[in-house]
Amino acid sequence: MAPKEQPVNKSLEVRSSVTPFDLSSFQLEQGVLEIRYPLALGLWDKSGALWRSVQGKWPDLRLAHAEPMKTQFQTGKNALKVEVELASVTAVNPERSLEEFAAMTKEFFAMTTQHLQLSLFKRVGLRLIYFKEFNDKKEASAAFFALRLLNVPDGKKFEIDDQPIDPQYILRWESDKKGVLVQCRVETRKTEFDPPAALESLIKPVHQEKSGIVFDVDYYTVSPVEPGQIDMSQWVKHALHVISRDSRYIFGE
Repeated sequence: MAPKEQPVNKSLEVRSSVTPFDLSSFQLEQGVLEIRYPLALGLWDKSGALWRSVQGKWPDLRLAHAEPMKTQFQTGKNALKVEVELASVTAVNPERSLEEFAAMTKEFFAMTTQHLQLSLFKRVGLRLIYFKEFNDKKEASAAFFALRLLNVPDGKKFEIDDQPIDPQYILRWESDKKGVLVQCRVETRKTEFDPPAALESLIKPVHQEKSGIVFDVDYYTVSPVEPGQIDMSQWVKHALHVISRDSRYIFGE
């Protein structure tokens, strides 16, 4: 009797064909440092003075949004925002070391704390979003499954033979002092732009699609902290170190 043919484990074939990668192969797309605080009604009285101080430090400040509950300005690739219960600095495509970003957050939050007379931070969080591009969604999904973050059953399921699409992995850890939310997912981004007819000779239409893996980490404080107890620049550097170090478990290093 001929030996029984064993079923082929397609997911293992896919995993073995994917070149290993780690966080160093990702592009750091965005960094956000956000503080949350009890209701700061002083925003309505102090907003002008606060932003004049900020403009004194970054003269190229440009208004992006203004209303009683929220004001936001842009300086270079950085967005500075203040609301009645939170403030944030967002950097697009920052340098991986976050040196300039860390320095900016320290100065901006010092001004915000002073003008709004903040005595407590309910939460301080650093969120970093990384992206690694692949040739198409199929290749990105294969690379994601090669990380072995999810246990995907083999064979036809729900009358479908193909691998799942747009997979994602989400976990949150919290202690009494700190917490982290880790998200890893496949994402396809589309850019569709057709210029007005009058500008067609000057501007070309854009129709692009790129697929890749997003590594999205939010590292934050759980217990309240007084402003004098935390150095924002050092917090950014510490959080970056922890995220870089412990991302290894995601990539199987």
